[in-house]
Amino acid sequence: MATTKVGFIGAGRMGEALIRGILGGKLIPPQNLWICDKVEEKLLSLLPLKVRISSQIKTIIEKVDVLFIAVKPQDIDAVLKELKNEAGSFPLIISIAAGISTSYISRKLGGKVPVVRVMPNIASLVGEGISAISAEEGTGEKYIKMAKEILGSVGEVIEVPEDKQDAVTGLSGSGPAYIYAVIQGLVEGGVRAGLEEKIASRLAIQTTLGAAKLAKENKVSLRELKTSVISPEGTTAKGLKVLDKGGLRDCLARAVIQASRRAREFSR
Repeated sequence: MATTKVGFIGAGRMGEALIRGILGGKLIPPQNLWICDKVEEKLLSLLPLKVRISSQIKTIIEKVDVLFIAVKPQDIDAVLKELKNEAGSFPLIISIAAGISTSYISRKLGGKVPVVRVMPNIASLVGEGISAISAEEGTGEKYIKMAKEILGSVGEVIEVPEDKQDAVTGLSGSGPAYIYAVIQGLVEGGVRAGLEEKIASRLAIQTTLGAAKLAKENKVSLRELKTSVISPEGTTAKGLKVLDKGGLRDCLARAVIQASRRAREFSR
């Protein structure tokens, strides 16, 4: 992979997270990363990374073996139109545009284009992301393997049927924001209970990180893990009663559903 040339159209939050994550994973050297964005300030902010930058899609498409489309769904048509006009042949296309199907991209580019759809998340920035991938029918195994290898440098990779991608978007794509909201609540509770905010924040973040690691590394269910923390009529039991009364689990589930529905709207 060290000689593979990778391009990005779009250097927004998610695009930049993947760029920085890929560089941090040292899978691809910076001189083999080409970045294109219409906002000059974004490109200039990436110069310290020693990547190659351009404001022209044509420059990128001629240089790379893999091209990430990392733009907002509402901007996808303009990008695909320019790509079709500029490219004689296409590299592997990896799209992270929420709600946009592989067949739509392939059709807009004239068909018979290797396309992989990905829903990553922002934790890719620190190498702890998870990316769900789906390939357009006919995309060769070598391309799928290439996508997995690149995305594997920024976290875990799972393969899902494309009709499940909207649900993935609602869960792991948007999920970090839900977790931050939970952490905010823990911090606020700590402050109300008498802690300094800095201490409460440190406690809440590490508690969340540790709990997630236990859930990942233990083979027992989440229900069993939760039960292991509870003593009858103890402190945790009292706290959980408040969460159950407030409907925390149901609220989180409904947030995932609403975000998934929004992703489906983009595809329409």
